[in-house]
Amino acid sequence: MEISYKKDGNKNMMVVKGTSIDENDYRLQMIMKNHIDGIMPLMMEQMNNEYLVKYNVSSKIRLSDLFARKRMSGKELYCFIKDLKILSEKISEYLLNINYIAFDVELIFFNRQTGKYEFCYIPEEQGEFQLKIRDLFDKLLEYIDHDDKEAVQIAYGVQKITLDMDFTLHDILKCACENMEELKEKEQEPPRADTKIKVNILDEQHKKKGILETIQAWLGKRNKYKITDEIEEDKFLQEYLEEDDGMFVVAEAEEPYNQREDRTVLLTNQFVKAPLVFKAIGTENPIEIKPVEFPYIIGKSEYSCNFCIDSAVVSRVHMRIVEELNDYYVEDLNSTNGTFINGKKIVSHSLEQVHIGDKLTIANIDFIVE
Repeated sequence: MEISYKKDGNKNMMVVKGTSIDENDYRLQMIMKNHIDGIMPLMMEQMNNEYLVKYNVSSKIRLSDLFARKRMSGKELYCFIKDLKILSEKISEYLLNINYIAFDVELIFFNRQTGKYEFCYIPEEQGEFQLKIRDLFDKLLEYIDHDDKEAVQIAYGVQKITLDMDFTLHDILKCACENMEELKEKEQEPPRADTKIKVNILDEQHKKKGILETIQAWLGKRNKYKITDEIEEDKFLQEYLEEDDGMFVVAEAEEPYNQREDRTVLLTNQFVKAPLVFKAIGTENPIEIKPVEFPYIIGKSEYSCNFCIDSAVVSRVHMRIVEELNDYYVEDLNSTNGTFINGKKIVSHSLEQVHIGDKLTIANIDFIVE
């Protein structure tokens, strides 16, 4: 199959040749004689005993070009999935074969006039539907805005669904809806109290009495707090207070103490285990990966990844690191040359936990986890 573009009068045409076409195929006749939502209008032309299939791409832009610079937001991804669902419904309505749809970012077009996506029905078997959709959403990971929570949550949610070969486009749309609703609910939740009380240690006399006693005396006037008396003064100061120019910060309790009498509230900063560091070994130039946000994407594409490794053996979107309850996991994103932990290749799209001391291999580049 060969694809080219040419001008035909005032129209821009995409021309496909090299396919086996039956001009009497009722499905092609159906598309040519009807306007079907989601399917690019086509026409056939015979030249040198060969049939050409032509698509009018005027006022349309390829998906790959649409998001070449501007990244795909969660709302845009959701609209794309909705148009996919409409496409599947129309194909069923007109008794067409969905396996003839080219689910390729180079052959999916956005119609600027209608604001809808259109797909090419190419009269040649394109492969199994589920596998094509899985590959399509793997590819879309390169185009989404990884700073957009909706885009990340929808994209990776859909990716997990496509691991099951029994999925439908309805399942994908449902997943997108649920992820958007979940994020909206989180955004609408009332903010947690983030008030901080600063206790100013004004004089040496208070210091001699001990910081803990001073704070306890001050907080004793408020029934909203409770402080444990079992912590030694030095340990309390060292581990649970944050010094800021002579001011000691005490975090406010989440709810009034009289509503939580069965619990002891430590006035502490929340501890979070420091993220792992991945240091390359055996490379000419040092490579050190320090994830600062999650999910953290690693690959060759500087547009789609948080950390870019400029190597021919590394895929554009190779792997990601996720954090769950202060544990860290890696996921291979269907890379060409694979991801390995301690020499064992991990299955694509499965989460594998990493620990300090493990050897993580991205394609053929070894990293030690510290």
